[in-house]
Amino acid sequence: MDGARLFLLAAILGAAMGGLLFASAQAERTQGTTAATAPSSPPELPLSAPEPSPSASSEPRAQPIPEGVDPPDLAELVLLDDRDLVAALGRLEERDRLAAIAESNARDIVLDDGVRIGPFTLLDPNAAPRDARPTPPTRRRRAIRPRAVAPPVPRLHPDPGQHTLLVARRMIASGETIQGSCYRYLSEVFERAGHGGWRKRTIVYRAGRDGPYADLDRIRPGDWLYIVTDPNRTPVGTHSVLFVRWRDRARGYAETISHAGWGPPRAGRVGGHDVTRTYRIIRPTL
Repeated sequence: MDGARLFLLAAILGAAMGGLLFASAQAERTQGTTAATAPSSPPELPLSAPEPSPSASSEPRAQPIPEGVDPPDLAELVLLDDRDLVAALGRLEERDRLAAIAESNARDIVLDDGVRIGPFTLLDPNAAPRDARPTPPTRRRRAIRPRAVAPPVPRLHPDPGQHTLLVARRMIASGETIQGSCYRYLSEVFERAGHGGWRKRTIVYRAGRDGPYADLDRIRPGDWLYIVTDPNRTPVGTHSVLFVRWRDRARGYAETISHAGWGPPRAGRVGGHDVTRTYRIIRPTL
């Protein structure tokens, strides 16, 4: 019985040793085959340094284009490097964000108490301030040339009214023409007589065109009269005349010096006018 056990134990140990020897032989055969197939000389190194891997670069990586955003044109992609592409994508995202805010602000907001707030106006933060925007060019106004005025003539009479009448008669005798209104003509007469400024003239009476009209006893030779010539017209017709003397005091009809008014240049003339509707009297003074 003991002999059978010893034999069985020896058989087991022999089988184990045989397996170990077989396994080591297979390992040596595999190593020999690998060594035989390996190149005998080391591989040839490239002349330039290898390019660094993308993970080692310090440049920022391009982000994927978000959904719903139009990608840049192919021509722009060729010219843009990675950094410009990232900036362009960032601007597109900012545009979409501002568009979403504008769309939300365009709707009315209803508060809890029922108050409705209208849409807001979205301002571009990158827009230049209004003060910095160029102002439109101003229209160049046409320069007004000063009117040439003849210097005052020497005193022809000690009385200011008579002196003014003599200046007007001299202008008529010389055939001097004036272009403009009747008011323009008498202004020229008063300036020639040295009564152009308001310090050398006085307003004796002043009212509206519809009256009340001046008392005729207040009128003197050389007075500048504002009279109504056509009361039935709308607005009423008016005229400026220089009073000379009375032709019919009872009817209020006077001899005057006046100008025909607008049209071609004309000289003053002596005529007659009804001055019963005189609403202003201007008198030359020293």
